[in-house]
Amino acid sequence: MRASPGIRLLPLLLILLTVGASQPPFTVPARTARPLVGFTFISDRALAAGFEPKAALAELLRRLHPDLVRIPIYWDSVAPVSGSLDFTAVDGLLQTIHQYNSRRHHAQVILVAGVRNLAWPEIHLPSWVDTSAGLDLARITSSSAYLAYLDASIRRYAVSPLLYAWQVENEPLDSTNQLLGEVAIDGSQVAGEVALLKAIDPVHQVIVTTYNSASVSLDLEATGGLAWFFQLLPGPKPAGHPRPALDLADILGLDVYVDTPSTPLEEASVTERIGWKAATLTYWADEALLSGKEVWITEMQGSTWNGDPGFRQEDLLESAQQYSGTGVGAVLLWGVEDWLASPGWMRTGQAAFQTLRK
Repeated sequence: MRASPGIRLLPLLLILLTVGASQPPFTVPARTARPLVGFTFISDRALAAGFEPKAALAELLRRLHPDLVRIPIYWDSVAPVSGSLDFTAVDGLLQTIHQYNSRRHHAQVILVAGVRNLAWPEIHLPSWVDTSAGLDLARITSSSAYLAYLDASIRRYAVSPLLYAWQVENEPLDSTNQLLGEVAIDGSQVAGEVALLKAIDPVHQVIVTTYNSASVSLDLEATGGLAWFFQLLPGPKPAGHPRPALDLADILGLDVYVDTPSTPLEEASVTERIGWKAATLTYWADEALLSGKEVWITEMQGSTWNGDPGFRQEDLLESAQQYSGTGVGAVLLWGVEDWLASPGWMRTGQAAFQTLRK
């Protein structure tokens, strides 16, 4: 039987798609706009490193002079008891930044509100929330208690002179904890939370974060509905949801890691991955510009992953060099709490800040 033209072309299509997915561009045209530079601060990470959170934040402010600091408003932290909200911990960190600014500095904050929030285990639920029937995020995020937490958080800090922007949830479209099962939040729910925020605070911009693939071609194929097809092929796979996240927000936040358990070095070196990320950042910055929006690096890897030595100080400097010319509006480093216990990493981090600002 004679094969149809479509069947005869399928092997060639497989080859082209595989090559296109695994060979992203390495030459990134330089941009001249200076991004805002800052870091994410997680109190529990500071405690784990042996530092009192407010003192740790004050030291990082003094050593790094950030434009921006990203701080989570954890539901479980501000609502340890049902029917009551306590923002003391967040207020204390903001007061630390206010005191720093009183010495003629000008750092501002990005506040992250949502049940999907920064750091493991990704979901931050108060202990009194009933999950006996399973983790039903659709039910939880539509509950009156959850909406009260969001509403109160937004109203409390919308008027703060320290506030630069909001982040709604963290990587909400991505399922990032297999131990908990499906933890992605439906895009319509995220859109509803963005609308709630803008109804209360129409002034400040809103960020929605995700991560992206090893190459632009993979990002595009995932958006086009062919993610399942690439799962059957060797090489890098589609990851994250950059296009849907960009559509939901004023600012697309991309979380950029080049050495983690999900990025094994036998597939590609850290240096290669930095090149891939720089290329995809440039692409998405251009796409955002067409819509009058921005792309930020909301998490730039700034430390080893749980102590794994694969990410080195020179990789941090290389990342800063390559990402600084991609057209992103801001770069927030992740892992700076680790620098407090390492003079070498702190010096390298300071140099990375300087490079990003050039």
